[in-house]
Amino acid sequence: MSETTKILVVSDVHGRLRDLRWLLQNETADAMFYLGDGLYDLNAALTLRKEPVPYPIYRVAGNCDAGYPDPTEGLAPFAGVLFFYTHGHHYGVKMGTDRLAESAGERGADVALFGHTHRRALVRGVGTAATVFNPGSLRDGGSYGVITVTDGACQFGWKRVPEF
Repeated sequence: MSETTKILVVSDVHGRLRDLRWLLQNETADAMFYLGDGLYDLNAALTLRKEPVPYPIYRVAGNCDAGYPDPTEGLAPFAGVLFFYTHGHHYGVKMGTDRLAESAGERGADVALFGHTHRRALVRGVGTAATVFNPGSLRDGGSYGVITVTDGACQFGWKRVPEF
């Protein structure tokens, strides 16, 4: 019997605390990747919750997260898939994702997650990494990513926070 892992991917909150709080309250998941530019918002949203989030949050600092001790990149395995995650500003992602994909592939990652551009992206077969994925910006359009992993295969998608 196959088991499915659901992963949320959030980036570039930039003060949209209300939308982040909605997401943390209403989405279920097995894990979250928080790709920076809004660590203040994440800390505030977690503090305002009455109970802890029931899944781990893998977080990195973005270019607007000065003063936070969080790393700028990381690796995490889920259901047979190795994820490389970063904000993206150190990899020049506004000019393309080849450098990011190559760095992810050098680390053995199957998927590279990034933010910074505020634009949704899904590109397969870039460099040595199989896939690069950007959830878009929670601030600009209320977009976040949802990845489901079943038997080592990933399905990528996007959702939006409802308008209030």
